[in-house]
Amino acid sequence: MIRKHIVAMLFALFAAIALLFVVGCGDDDDDDNDDNDVADDDTVDDDALDDDTVDDDALDDDAVDDDTLDDDTLDDDTGDDDDTGDDDDTGDDDTGDPDDYIAPWPQENLEEQNYNEALTAGYLREKAEAYDVNHVDNHQPFYGGEVHTRFTDETRTVVQNYHGYGDSTIWTGTYLASQAFRYWVTGDEQAKTNVIKAVNALSGHLHVTGKEGFISRYWAPQDPTVYYGDEWCAENDRCHNIEEGEYAGDFWWGETSRDQYTGWFFGMCMAYDLVDDADMRDIIRADVAEVLDELIGTNWMIIDEAGEPTDAAPNVMLGFRLSWLTSGYHITGAERFKVELQKLMLDSQRTAFKLSHIAFLNRYAQYYGNNLAHTNWYNILRLGRVYYSEDDYNFFLDLFNSQVHTFTKLSHNPWFNGVYMSQGGYEPAKDDPHLDQLTEDLTDFKDCPKLQYYLPERTGVTLDPFSVFMDDLQEQLPWLAELIGEIDPQALEPFPVPQQCTSGFIFQRNPFQVLECGSDDPTMENSGGDYLIAYWLATYHKFLTKDL
Repeated sequence: MIRKHIVAMLFALFAAIALLFVVGCGDDDDDDNDDNDVADDDTVDDDALDDDTVDDDALDDDAVDDDTLDDDTLDDDTGDDDDTGDDDDTGDDDTGDPDDYIAPWPQENLEEQNYNEALTAGYLREKAEAYDVNHVDNHQPFYGGEVHTRFTDETRTVVQNYHGYGDSTIWTGTYLASQAFRYWVTGDEQAKTNVIKAVNALSGHLHVTGKEGFISRYWAPQDPTVYYGDEWCAENDRCHNIEEGEYAGDFWWGETSRDQYTGWFFGMCMAYDLVDDADMRDIIRADVAEVLDELIGTNWMIIDEAGEPTDAAPNVMLGFRLSWLTSGYHITGAERFKVELQKLMLDSQRTAFKLSHIAFLNRYAQYYGNNLAHTNWYNILRLGRVYYSEDDYNFFLDLFNSQVHTFTKLSHNPWFNGVYMSQGGYEPAKDDPHLDQLTEDLTDFKDCPKLQYYLPERTGVTLDPFSVFMDDLQEQLPWLAELIGEIDPQALEPFPVPQQCTSGFIFQRNPFQVLECGSDDPTMENSGGDYLIAYWLATYHKFLTKDL
């Protein structure tokens, strides 16, 4: 059985490695400039599948059937919706909708505001309230971008410096979404204040760069707790100080990846939908349109202030495009975004979506790609339910369940679990393991404040045989680690939350890791945004009651 398991894994590995040469290694800030798609997604289809005017192939992949002679083996006519082999180039035969169907704007998919806030707060709510207060007090200094904090000593009263701001945009957006969920559930004015502050911060992350549609990683004043002088800044390619104009005295951190954009779009979309502030919505609408226009204009490549692709994951892959375009059309109603979104709905794109979402390697290396996927797919499925045709929605739902969420299922990750339970076709059942594990994981999550901790190597556990095989193989072929990321021996089953490695956002860390990690440091405090997004998402969808 183990040999069969490894053979199957090897087959998937080689398929995934082959895919890397086409789409790049995926979802991180560290991969090379991957600017080739797995299949052609141009407006004019010129890939390996036929788009000629005389259709004599087995498959027609045109968006519009332009052949003059139908002699293929699968029917591609527009009127036949009975054939089992029907090619849906011009229409979804199952529903009667066009192949590129997008529902008229606007649509809405929100939970009812009938959450029972009259209950007395239980342990999970009290923990959330503590993290909410601590986040405001210690993790959003200056203009509101999220950071982690190092104090001068273990009393944690004086800040020595802030760190982790190179990833501030993704985590500020994630925090923003948590507060939008919180406001919808509780009506707490502090939550609304937090949302507006975070939106203004993310808007500043966009405009401080001076480059139309280009978002920075972080934006703050030149304060010594985050900015270590002009000489330091000049020696770091990502640092940009500003000495004149609207942002004089500030600095920003650049070379922004699609990871950061993922959090930005997620937070902006949830704030737009869940918080009733007209001025804030105007900001979001304008900013989202600006960023999408830039990305469409560059053929989905993130171009920096120097006119070059950024040095970290600049290529916006299909799932990211789908999420951001769906959110952008939902927010703005702009016809130009609908047109771009319709291109992704074509049945001819489905193979490319399947190939670009092979996530096998993210089980073992670059695990944070799973967080990006779940963040993007939350709004793909939430909004897809009301904007896509039934056939397209079901395709994407199946893709999420069979490829995106597959090996993260019930992996002691309440954030991924909440995304699945709310958007993945989950049906509650008696003695349901998803709800039980969600509650267990949030209960086990450390109380506020979330300090850095040490874990020794976990021994006596059953190891995943493929991880052991790959660890040995990478010793013999070191270039493999450079290509796909280093793979160490890992557990076959995920560890519960208390045995997972410390991290600024723990739910992007690999729960199968057995090697020692972290260090006990009572001066290093992480934001707790990971608990907040998991708790408030689950509360918004009514999986948790206030008294738990």
